[in-house]
Amino acid sequence: MISCGAPQEFVPFGREYLQHHPGEVGLPSPNPMHQSPHLDLLRQLHTVSLKTSKEAWQVRQSKDGLMEEELYVSDSTVIWSRGQVGVEGARRVIKCFSCDSTVQQVLFATFHTYPEQPALLGEVLPDEPTGEELPSVCVVENDFINVYTEEGEDYAVALPFQVNKVWPLKYGVLLERNVPSSELASPKPENERIPTLYSLLHPLDEINPIIQRTGHSSIHQPSYTSDLSSQVVFTSNMPSVIIFYNSVVNSHSVWKIRRAKQDENTLVLNAAMANSMTGMPNIPSPSYSYSHTHSRLASSPVSPSTSALSPVPTPTRSRSSLLHPAQATPKAHHTPKSHMAMLSRTQSPSVFGAQHLRLGMSPSPCRSPLHRSPRSSSVSALLNDTCLEPEPLIPDLCIELLWKENTPGRASKAFFTEDSVGQRFLCLLLSRHSLLRCIKYDHTNNMSSIIFGSITSIPAKDAEHLSNLKMMLVVDGNSNLALYNGIVQVCRVHISGLPAFNSSLFRDFSSLNISSRLHSPATTPHRRSSVITSSRPPSAADAKFEVVGLSPVTHERSHIESFSDDPALPLSAAIVALLDPTNTHVTLEHASGSYFRIELPRVSSSPIVAQCLTALKYILPRDIAIQLVNKWYSTRNAPGNGDFSPYSEWHLFSKTLLDMMGYDIDKLTLSCPLECSGSCSPVAACKKFRAAENGSDSDWEYLLSSTYHMAAGNSLSEVLGLQPVGMLQREQGIRQGTANAEAPLFCHLPAILYTLHLVYEELKLNTLHWEMCGLLVAVLDQLAADLRVPIFLHHYWRDFPTLVPLHGPPTQVSPEQASRLTLPGYFTHEPPNVLVHIYTIMTGQEPDPFPYIPNVCSNTKNLILLYSVAATDCSLQDISVERFLQRISPTGHKPNTCNISMLTSRNQSDPNIHEKVVLLTDQLGLTERDIQLLPPGISLMLMNAQHLCRPSPPQDWPASAYHLIQRPDLVAHKKTMECGKQKNSGVNDPFNIKVTSLQKSEISPEMQKISQQVKEEEDGMESLDIDMLSLRWPEDQRIVEVQRMLSSSKPVTINIPQRPDVSDHDYVEEQERHLYALCIRTMALPVARGMFTLCTTAPVITETLPIPRLNLTGKAPPRGTSIDLSNIEVPPNMNMWPSFHNGVAAGLKIAPNCGEIDSTWIVYNKPKGSTEIPTEHPGFLMALGLTGHLRNLATVNMHDYLTRGHEMTCVGLLLGIAASKRGTMDVTTTKLLSVHLECLLPPTSTELDVPHTVQVAAILGVGLVYQDTAHRHMAEVLLQEIGRPPGPEMENSNDRESYSLAAGLALGLVMFGQGGEKAGFTDLNLAGELYHFIEGGHKKPLSGVHKDKYKSPSYQIKEGDRVNIDVTAPGATLALGMIYFGSANKAVAEWMVAPDTPFLLDQVRPDFLLLRTIALGLIMWEDVVPSSAWMESHVPPTVNTHVHRAGSQSTPGIDYESMHQAYCNILAGACMVLGLKFAGSANSEAFRVLYKYTRMFTNFTKRSVAELAGKSTIETCLNVILLSLSMVMAGTGDLEVLRIIRYLRSRVGPTNSTVGYGSHLAIHMALGFLFLGGGRFSLSTSNMAVAALLIACFPKFPTHSNDNRYHLQALRHLYVLAAEPRLLLPVDIDSGRLCQANVTIKFSETSQYPCQTVEMKAPCMLPELSKLCEVTIEGHLSENRYWPVSFSKNKKSWDVLRILLCAGDGIAVKLKDGRYAYKEVPSGLNVQLAPLVTKDKSARWTIKGSILEEVSGSATGLVRALVGSSSASRSGNGKSASVSIKNASINSSSSRTNSEEEEALTQTLATIIYEYLALGKPQTITNWVALIQGLRRVGMLTQWAALLVWQIKLMTRAAHFLHRLGTPQPMSSSSFLSTSTLSPEGMEEETDGSKREPEEGYRDKGHNSPLISPEQALSLHKRLESLIDSWYEEVESEVASCLRGEAGRQYTTRCALILTFHDLPSPHPIIASADADNPIALLLALQDQQLPPHTLASLTRILCPL
Repeated sequence: MISCGAPQEFVPFGREYLQHHPGEVGLPSPNPMHQSPHLDLLRQLHTVSLKTSKEAWQVRQSKDGLMEEELYVSDSTVIWSRGQVGVEGARRVIKCFSCDSTVQQVLFATFHTYPEQPALLGEVLPDEPTGEELPSVCVVENDFINVYTEEGEDYAVALPFQVNKVWPLKYGVLLERNVPSSELASPKPENERIPTLYSLLHPLDEINPIIQRTGHSSIHQPSYTSDLSSQVVFTSNMPSVIIFYNSVVNSHSVWKIRRAKQDENTLVLNAAMANSMTGMPNIPSPSYSYSHTHSRLASSPVSPSTSALSPVPTPTRSRSSLLHPAQATPKAHHTPKSHMAMLSRTQSPSVFGAQHLRLGMSPSPCRSPLHRSPRSSSVSALLNDTCLEPEPLIPDLCIELLWKENTPGRASKAFFTEDSVGQRFLCLLLSRHSLLRCIKYDHTNNMSSIIFGSITSIPAKDAEHLSNLKMMLVVDGNSNLALYNGIVQVCRVHISGLPAFNSSLFRDFSSLNISSRLHSPATTPHRRSSVITSSRPPSAADAKFEVVGLSPVTHERSHIESFSDDPALPLSAAIVALLDPTNTHVTLEHASGSYFRIELPRVSSSPIVAQCLTALKYILPRDIAIQLVNKWYSTRNAPGNGDFSPYSEWHLFSKTLLDMMGYDIDKLTLSCPLECSGSCSPVAACKKFRAAENGSDSDWEYLLSSTYHMAAGNSLSEVLGLQPVGMLQREQGIRQGTANAEAPLFCHLPAILYTLHLVYEELKLNTLHWEMCGLLVAVLDQLAADLRVPIFLHHYWRDFPTLVPLHGPPTQVSPEQASRLTLPGYFTHEPPNVLVHIYTIMTGQEPDPFPYIPNVCSNTKNLILLYSVAATDCSLQDISVERFLQRISPTGHKPNTCNISMLTSRNQSDPNIHEKVVLLTDQLGLTERDIQLLPPGISLMLMNAQHLCRPSPPQDWPASAYHLIQRPDLVAHKKTMECGKQKNSGVNDPFNIKVTSLQKSEISPEMQKISQQVKEEEDGMESLDIDMLSLRWPEDQRIVEVQRMLSSSKPVTINIPQRPDVSDHDYVEEQERHLYALCIRTMALPVARGMFTLCTTAPVITETLPIPRLNLTGKAPPRGTSIDLSNIEVPPNMNMWPSFHNGVAAGLKIAPNCGEIDSTWIVYNKPKGSTEIPTEHPGFLMALGLTGHLRNLATVNMHDYLTRGHEMTCVGLLLGIAASKRGTMDVTTTKLLSVHLECLLPPTSTELDVPHTVQVAAILGVGLVYQDTAHRHMAEVLLQEIGRPPGPEMENSNDRESYSLAAGLALGLVMFGQGGEKAGFTDLNLAGELYHFIEGGHKKPLSGVHKDKYKSPSYQIKEGDRVNIDVTAPGATLALGMIYFGSANKAVAEWMVAPDTPFLLDQVRPDFLLLRTIALGLIMWEDVVPSSAWMESHVPPTVNTHVHRAGSQSTPGIDYESMHQAYCNILAGACMVLGLKFAGSANSEAFRVLYKYTRMFTNFTKRSVAELAGKSTIETCLNVILLSLSMVMAGTGDLEVLRIIRYLRSRVGPTNSTVGYGSHLAIHMALGFLFLGGGRFSLSTSNMAVAALLIACFPKFPTHSNDNRYHLQALRHLYVLAAEPRLLLPVDIDSGRLCQANVTIKFSETSQYPCQTVEMKAPCMLPELSKLCEVTIEGHLSENRYWPVSFSKNKKSWDVLRILLCAGDGIAVKLKDGRYAYKEVPSGLNVQLAPLVTKDKSARWTIKGSILEEVSGSATGLVRALVGSSSASRSGNGKSASVSIKNASINSSSSRTNSEEEEALTQTLATIIYEYLALGKPQTITNWVALIQGLRRVGMLTQWAALLVWQIKLMTRAAHFLHRLGTPQPMSSSSFLSTSTLSPEGMEEETDGSKREPEEGYRDKGHNSPLISPEQALSLHKRLESLIDSWYEEVESEVASCLRGEAGRQYTTRCALILTFHDLPSPHPIIASADADNPIALLLALQDQQLPPHTLASLTRILCPL
């Protein structure tokens, strides 16, 4: 019998919560009317019911295993709650649902998205569910199933029939149709019946019938499940089965649930069609199936509300949603996001065309019209009119018969269970017969089916499976609780604290019908659970109380009838049912009607017990293993046993195990740990005797000889700082016991010894389990002694000489019994030693495979594999496990062999050894925590591999491998790559770090000014990244100045003094004229502000986007008088286009990666309250298009915008949509643009009055949509539109230049870089036609659909029959340059060369020379060179001769004005080409050239050259050159350019008449380019980027704010298409803050520039990625402070860099341990000398702790902890260093510690710190500290001294092993490393005995050197050797006796440590017979034993002393 915890009264949480629930919430009527007061009273009385509410609940374990979830239903209310088990107040409500009608059932279910539907013809669907999981709660009502997912989505599925019950499946849910009694009374033939089972795979799917199949042969054809006598008993997800009970034949059957196959569906449908043809209409069709879905209100726990359903379903064959009727209750509508894309995935045109056919909806014929609700009637009427030709339903699932057997009755419960050894059973509870039938089953080899076996019956009234225990709790026939392990009874379960039940008293109470509790809470002897929220309702004690609804609460029997007339039944007889099982919890139903929650105790709490149990269950036969588990569980949890410590639990387990092996436990001499309680404790054994008042020496002697002193004496001495006291051997009588050979485990004693020995070796590989090794070794020593295997005894004594004697304890197994024991085949006579095995591998030998037990010896298996792979350097493609490991298999089982295969995705050569080790470590599942728990000598090789791979790991490793090498920055990059693959675009949060805002003290005063100005007033620049700006420009106020220059929301200051002769009226007019001049500049600011704030914010979707005010007023100081333009004449609507630009600037702030911008939010930003749309909103629409968000605009909203006919709206919308669809050739967008273009409409179409600007936007939009596609038809149309004539009426009469230019630019976009000779375009003669438009000539006949329209000339414009080149030349020139971009076509280029004679120059407009020069540069793109010579080469010699020679030097007949104009325009065009070529590059040569010409033209404005060339020409050319200069320096914020811009924008007033709106627009665009995107963006030079910049910076600027004659102003914003984020922002992965880092950029080789490398300080603007081949952060610099991060072209990391730059959240970097960040370096001489200290290779042996403390950076605290603080030591503060290891070591021996030892230890720790700081080896800290502590404990002879000696030996061996791994010599995969050992002198010793020094080269490699050098290892090895040598004289004879095998002598711990250190063998006959005077004979005798040379030397020294 076992006892469980105190029972806790269980009351459903939902019951108490329901008391506070408001109930049904009545919504007010939409049309309130006057009502009588008594109606409200009647309504309240209507809610009162005298009936008892129906309640039900179910409890399940949550996914995390820590909490339980409860689903409670009462009437129409469902409460879903979750809480931690056994914690008061930890339960909370997740959701509360109120339904319209009574809830019939509620259940948990999991649906899937099933993205593969519909399946292609013939495609095989996977048997497992596919897609994302949708965990849900299903609420079943009369007519609907309401599905609520955990993500917040909700669905309503209409039920086409009455449902008996809904069952959860692996694929979704199963619906069991309720068969009416009339149908049962007169059943139809089977082929005419309606199916009874249906499936629902997704809430948006149809409810489809399920087919069945009873066999695979041809005679077993699939059919619908229409057996009326079969009822569902149970369904299961794992395995996926369903159990039926047939009431006619009294049989249970088990069926497998799987996906239906296409051929099965075809057979079923064919049969159904055949039946319908013969007059049998009852096939699955719309006659009984309909479905609909709609959104429902998800009620919250705070304010639950009812959900009124009044849907109007429409016929559907797919997942679709329904519209809500107007009279429905208002509710929050939403559409599930993850399923909208699959709304039409199930449509199919025919029955056999696809697997999934859907159908319309119709009312159910199974239900009488009298029972239909009004809603059902309306649905029926609608469906009868719509569904005329139904299609059959295609089944989704098929059930397949697996097993069938007759039973005496129907099972009331069924479940699957598994016992502790893995045997599986299906349990059927026959409650009426009090039987539990257990059917054994197992899976087939391919896991595709289930095989059932024997059947066992257990007397039981109820039973439940407890998954964590792998046991069953059973209420047997006597109403007692029993625990079963499979079909074997474990024990009875005793429960204390339950109330006794008196049936006669209960009857008395029930007859009185008293609604009160039988037991008062005050007298209840048990505590209440956390799930108790209230007492039971009064009706719960009534005998008539009925619980209806959810199983398992619903039960059939009465509580009273199940008890006898005994007035006082025993406690166990009061339990009537088991409910709600979870892991270890179950609910007991008491006869009184109460429920109690109990927790069954665990099998074990100690890791060693659990591990031993697992190993023994694996190795022993199943029946024996079950006996062991049952015995142990009953013993551990027997009544009276409380909580166990790991030690006491092991002691009890060992006694139980030995007892089952036949040992006489009372006569064993096992050592007992301190925590154990029991007979082995002297205190417990003698506490019945009264203690004597006076002590004696015998008490002390008893204590020294006790097992307590043996187990813990040395440990206590170590803690207290005392000298260890040895054991006192007392003469005592040996209690000889005898083993029982009939015990169940006696014959398995050898197997148990070997198994526990392997567990023992496994525990050695975890430092936390070393104490458990000491517990296990006593049992192993006893077993080894009884089996007479002295080699095992010697092994255990060497490991724990303080715990076990050499010759073992007294035996209980006689020699005869031992001889009859059969050793298993895997038993070896040499005990496996994992430490020796690993040591042997590192010496270069290949030992025999090491044995291991699967799932038990995981560390053993993993480490031996890792060391073997490192030693053999074998390929990771196929690692032969059986070569290195031997899997132990139980007797009768065939050993399994397996290989580990790891496919690497690297395109390079095979990884090196260290990379292999890290990759294999990752694949084996070892984490960083696991490696830290390994012993220091074992973990060294793994840490070394991580250390060597950390600086530059391969770029294609998984994230878990980067975790291993402690590179969280690379983990972040890996996650970024995964997010980028999922989204196929920029990501919003590329890695899981957030940029932390800097503190106010860390921000420079300049940046604080910016922040303060932002807070004062929102001017559209409040989204600036202050943290980034403070790092990029920390020393000046350039951002403050830019913000001041671009602010347009505040009135400008009019500071004009009033002269004495000016009247007040004239003074006001003068002020307003000055204001007007300033307003011209103000109106040009929004374009630049949009560039400055490009993509700097993410909007709040619940708010509209704020648009800053464009303020055109002023104020006059000192009183701040407001001034407006009311007294002077200004152009009408002059702020129309500036307002448009203002809207664009506001919209461009939204970043493209904001994924929540949808059509609703876009329309939400439309201004309300006015019919006229403000011009800001059209600009906002265009901005959304430029950033890609306008593609989310719904077609309905798009149509609404365009039908308003607002000119600006059409312009913004058309350009925005075209920009968002650029290069896609989208048909819908093409149609939208064609409506606004006559050239794309048929000739018979209706003429539309489309504004000219809209036509310009549409024609350029065509170019954007078809950019870079070389679409022939579009190219032909656009070519004709360049020369489109005016008329014949007023069409195309005004601003023709802009339309022609737009057509030319669009043609250039379509054919950019294609050349006119492209296949399919030869007949168009593009070059010739365009040249005709450039040079002029007679018009050619029109062609196309509209040629007849232009036969008659225009009545408005008379231009004759010649081409008007003033209209066509600009567009044709640029189109020609764009088409032949980069082609170097000299023939075409000659057309663009400026004329070289004065006469020809006079024939070309000077501004056309600028365009020709640009086109020439585009054609000869590769020849563009940033030099003044290249610039001047474009100027004809004639122009150079006569320029600057006016006046007295003038030549007659020369037009010097034309010459100067030509000169200026040609230079400006060349500068424009240079700006386009080097845009965003910050090329120093290009900057120098452009800066030179900018200064030159700036000076021209002040000289007479301006008079010769014209001030307007000089101004235009200056603007073009300034724009070109800013394009080159885009995003750099260059101060020189900023100064020029600030000067040029200051030219305001009447003295600067030529500086108009266009000049200010160009100047401020240059300012915007300079700080593009707030310093985050730069410009690209890709083909489309060059085209976009050419369009945006077209060198013809408007003369006033509404000027669109030559160029549409909206096109100025197309620079966005050329902008790209290239700011490299390092982010510290630990702090989350921006930081500085060194960046090395390597350029790709070009013809002009060979391989170049540039070093920069990040944050910095990177050059174009297409021009780079590698970007390295903190790469090869010797003083780097962060771990290097490299991005290489043509590798996956390049995509990571691109995604990170696009996201703009920074690139993660990891600060090295012990380093300062660049901005945090303190001042001081030692800090400045730190690099010199770390570079000094000899400093490691001489450096002082005080110096380390000053140069240790972020590791100062660690330095103080290890070596102490010099200041603290000088001040005498001893407590400050008490936590350090040094003081802990020194204080251990108190006053006896001398200064030399202290100094040596301090220097050793300083050396460790040096390695940590200088070479970046933080792993050495833990290893070195552990080994130094271990060396001290070895000297104190502690319990684990032998294991610590092994760690020092392994570390010494590993140091040389790692050195050999690091050498570049090739290694064979078929052999181990060359055999070598370590000599006592530290040199590597070959097998032939020769010695050699370690190879040079590894010492000075920094991070590439091994983790521990051989010199360091040798120093520690020598310290241990000197310690052991100091014992030699004392134990010399003892060691020799031990080697000779002399018995009858006690051997000390020091003897064992000497044997372990020198690798001395066990006693051997050769050694025993050795002659002490003849060492040579001894060596000859031992030469065949394969002992290493140093062992032979030690043996000779000991056995043959001189």
